[in-house]
Amino acid sequence: MTTKLLLLAAFPVLALPFVHPFGPVRQEHSSAPLPGDAAVTALLERACQNCHSERTEWPRYSYLPLVSWALEKDVAEARQNMNFSHWDQYSVDDKKDLLARIGTEVRNHQMPLPRYLMLHPEARLSDADIQVIYEWTKAERRALRNTRE
Repeated sequence: MTTKLLLLAAFPVLALPFVHPFGPVRQEHSSAPLPGDAAVTALLERACQNCHSERTEWPRYSYLPLVSWALEKDVAEARQNMNFSHWDQYSVDDKKDLLARIGTEVRNHQMPLPRYLMLHPEARLSDADIQVIYEWTKAERRALRNTRE
């Protein structure tokens, strides 16, 4: 009887990693290329794609109960704010706005988020990396100013 009660009590905890209150975040996957030239793409892959694209590489700890919920929530919110996998679907005005935000947030060390960098130090951007991303965002915005939708 005690064993049955323990198993019954443990079941909800064991099921937590398989419950996704934030939607099918993990199931979304895209092979769409990231924007930019080779240098920019490499930086975006290293520092941005895990949260801001459907090319997320889920670490082992992301399958732990409760941790999985927190990570999936963060990724869902990041993709909602900007998703590189849907870059071609954004309007010219949306792209200009996103590029301005990318340049500003990266330059001000607001992105990648400090809590992300604690577990992913490889995503840290050097001053040179930040300058490459910033210059790319400026050039892309200039190019988009001459584009009509």
